[in-house]
Amino acid sequence: MSTSPLVQRIAFGITAPQGRRPAAVPGSSSVTAGEARRERNVCLVGAGNIAAVHAKALTALPGIRIAAIVDPDLAAARRLAGGRSVYGSVAEALRDCGRFDAAHVMVPPDVHREAALPLLEAGCAVLLEKPLATSRRECDELAAAAGRSGAVLGVNQNFLFHPAFARLRREIAAGAYGRPRFVDCIYSVALRQLAARQFGHWMFRAPGNILLEQGIHPLSQVVSLAGPVQQVRAAAGPPVEIAPGAAFFPTMTATLSCASLPAQLRFAVGQSFPFWQVTVVCDDGVVVADLIANRCYAHGRTRWLDPLDQFFSGGRTASAMFGAALRNAGAYGLSTLRLTRAGDPFFLSMKASIGAFYQALDAGRPPEADGAFGGALVAACEAIGDAAFGSARSGPSAPSVRRSPAEKPPAQVAVLGGAGFIGTHTVRRLLAEGRRVAVLGRSTRNLPAGLSDERVALHRGDIRDAEAVRRAIGEASVVINLAHGGGGASFEQVRAAMVGGAETVARACLAAGVRRLIHVGSISSLYLGPRPDLVTGSSPPEPRPEQRADYARAKALCDRILLEMHAREGLPVCILRPGLVVGEGSSPFHSGLGLFNNEQHCIGWNRGRNPLPFVLVQDVAEAIVLAAQAEAPIEGRSFNLIGDVRPSAQAYVAALAKATGRPLRFHPSLPFVVWTGELGKWCIKAAGGRRSPPPSRRDILSRGLSATFDCQDAKRALGWAPTGDPAVFARLAIDVHAR
Repeated sequence: MSTSPLVQRIAFGITAPQGRRPAAVPGSSSVTAGEARRERNVCLVGAGNIAAVHAKALTALPGIRIAAIVDPDLAAARRLAGGRSVYGSVAEALRDCGRFDAAHVMVPPDVHREAALPLLEAGCAVLLEKPLATSRRECDELAAAAGRSGAVLGVNQNFLFHPAFARLRREIAAGAYGRPRFVDCIYSVALRQLAARQFGHWMFRAPGNILLEQGIHPLSQVVSLAGPVQQVRAAAGPPVEIAPGAAFFPTMTATLSCASLPAQLRFAVGQSFPFWQVTVVCDDGVVVADLIANRCYAHGRTRWLDPLDQFFSGGRTASAMFGAALRNAGAYGLSTLRLTRAGDPFFLSMKASIGAFYQALDAGRPPEADGAFGGALVAACEAIGDAAFGSARSGPSAPSVRRSPAEKPPAQVAVLGGAGFIGTHTVRRLLAEGRRVAVLGRSTRNLPAGLSDERVALHRGDIRDAEAVRRAIGEASVVINLAHGGGGASFEQVRAAMVGGAETVARACLAAGVRRLIHVGSISSLYLGPRPDLVTGSSPPEPRPEQRADYARAKALCDRILLEMHAREGLPVCILRPGLVVGEGSSPFHSGLGLFNNEQHCIGWNRGRNPLPFVLVQDVAEAIVLAAQAEAPIEGRSFNLIGDVRPSAQAYVAALAKATGRPLRFHPSLPFVVWTGELGKWCIKAAGGRRSPPPSRRDILSRGLSATFDCQDAKRALGWAPTGDPAVFARLAIDVHAR
């Protein structure tokens, strides 16, 4: 069946300029006969998480060789490089100009132009991670540079190539349901950084940035179907104040007049139930792509009268949904067993998007998601942002000029990780005591209320950076270490980050001659399964750390090393081990309750009847400040911080469900059943060649937190009096999560 001009135009997104070959619909053959794949050397600019995905996709493409990695963090670049050439800057890489002819730019959006412009001017083909740039003006600069040098400019809008969306486009292009008339897209998803309150991320710096960071995904799909956006009407939902004077708009609805079709976009982040659906209403049916469930199905008609038509057409739709579910389950199983390559939809979309870029290069034509397409998306985001966010789009008004840490009086207390959940409460409590505080954090943007106080000196960095730690400590007599250093894909990486970070802080404290180091660890460093004795501050760290998960194992090693440094080198350290810390600013779905496959269902580590070692964040902050002020010698001692209100997992989840009005459920289990399930998953992965330690029954038992705690030592030595009123606990731990 031939495709009408309108359908063809819609399927390809925007009308191809005269003389330009239109892009192929994803899923169709993209390299015609006679178009040979040429050998290409590629440079990866940026060595973050997404760079690893690019590298994996490139290794699956024939004729592509990764020749170089560029990142100012040379250690990160070397980890990704695996022996390939490593450079600290684009300029340095270009001086070695014979090594690559294409580059992938995967740096933060606000430096896209800075990183890509010299590459384009040098004639290098460039694939930029979305968005193309942060403004239409910057997009035009990049396009102009590509035009002058003849370089190909593309943007990785990988969700154009998501398997479900690609199938929808093929259905529309085939005309199976007639001419399309309207496009509707609902993008309602979680946002990890919002839940974790990581407001230093670029997407939170101005209200419009969230559209460029997240909204551009569904918008690219709308534009590919309906054509370039021409007119916009948009309304934002109520804002959330993420920092003093900083508004964030998590929801927005836009009505779009596009070149070929009208469209509507519902955009929402920070949502509890993920739902991403693109719907195209046609003359003779409706085609739906469900990107979360990775399925494409249609509502059509049959030849029968209405009662029978509803039965048969409904059955056909249900069959399509069920078939997609079976295929997805089969693909997951085969991929887990490594009988096929990675088959998750996100990776497939990345691989197809990157492959399409190189197929276009080989064919001598611009890619579908070229500079013009990327620039049009950025312009549409700007228009939607202006309409939805108004004067707030540019971000909060400029803050008053803050003095640098060097211009302030020396801090009395240094709080490493002071911008985090516990850290924020601790800094506020120290300020209430009249202390001058130095805070070390990975970001100094959009910080919580209180950290903008003139008595707070902000330092950017993390505890793995010895120089950053030294600067933050300065002349402080007390150091509070709340930072854990980060994680990793293996225990070796976790150990390097967590244990290495703790050692870096300890060495800096010894060198500075501080009076006291308060290391805030976790009760996870202890064995907390069934045991005959009470767990007190003097209970030693886990005696068999090799049988515990990476986080708990690293926490136990941290405690051991710090106590050894106290005994051997006189490190003035006191270790505080909070229990399950709850309160405003934390997630209500604590892993200490059980395994959350999703927010609605908690699978218990056990039957969920035993009291759990909860503690309010306010009480933890109070204990930290008391430890900092203690005149009695507490160096070399450890204290567990467990509150006096200790509901069971079942009771906590039931109270949370009532407070939030959500159908949350706790599913009791048995440690043996949980361990057996984890062992089964491990066996499947091991059969697929994945190397990892088998799950430990001891670790599952410890996660159940059935041990009995006695915190009288902390109460006596520190003068600590945690909340004992169940009503106060419920208000501060549970009711704060009601919306």
